[in-house]
Amino acid sequence: MQEAWALLAERGLADLSLSELGRRLDTSAGHLSYYFGSKSGLLLELLRWSEEELSEQLALVLKSGGSAEERLHSLCTLNFPRYAGDPRWLLWVELWPRVMHEPTLREAQLEFDAVWRAAIAQILGELTDDVETLTQRVVALMDGLSVALLTGDTTLTGEQAWQHVKALLPETSRDAAAVNEQN
Repeated sequence: MQEAWALLAERGLADLSLSELGRRLDTSAGHLSYYFGSKSGLLLELLRWSEEELSEQLALVLKSGGSAEERLHSLCTLNFPRYAGDPRWLLWVELWPRVMHEPTLREAQLEFDAVWRAAIAQILGELTDDVETLTQRVVALMDGLSVALLTGDTTLTGEQAWQHVKALLPETSRDAAAVNEQN
């Protein structure tokens, strides 16, 4: 998985193939095909590998003792692409069009999304009674901002992206944060 990740980071999705990975690992594409089945299978396993690592970090964010806003900020920082071309987000971009035709990928996408949505909803539940609506808005905004960050939009930073998410929070949350900043 580490070599596939390195190949993805180095050369992008177009050159991430079982043949190229086999060359790097000094094995055959047929051998890798036995394990992954196809490029989609490789993408799915890479995504699982990446999301498992993130789920551990996400659990720490949820258990941290900070305010709801602080935990949501940490969650956004964890979720947003770390830089233009972030391999984790490149996997998602490749996955989205494939889920329309591959039920296994669709199931995995729904499973991974559910984890993030539940975490966001858990935090937002401390700030509002209309958790479902606010969660939908926050998730949609985070996805859009993530695409901008992934593609290297020079007018947006990770901190600015967080400020856009923060602007969706109920007034009482923002008022409490302003009081905390003044103290």
